[in-house]
Amino acid sequence: MSVGAALEQLLRLIYRRAMKLAILPEDERDSHYDHIRLSCCAAAEHIGQDPDRAAITANDMVEFVRALVGIIEVGSGP
Repeated sequence: MSVGAALEQLLRLIYRRAMKLAILPEDERDSHYDHIRLSCCAAAEHIGQDPDRAAITANDMVEFVRALVGIIEVGSGP
């Protein structure tokens, strides 16, 4: 799989996850964000990032998903 195809697939997955999170009440989202963080950290370590860098990558990914959820919420407004 090419890097471009892998990135496209990852972005579609993130978008679908953000759409599902946007319909949840805000107080129910944290456990989902924690799961995303753990999954991303494990994946980053698996591809060779050192644990500290993997944690930063995972936190960045969670913030990206949070931002997408915010965009979806604003776009779904009144």
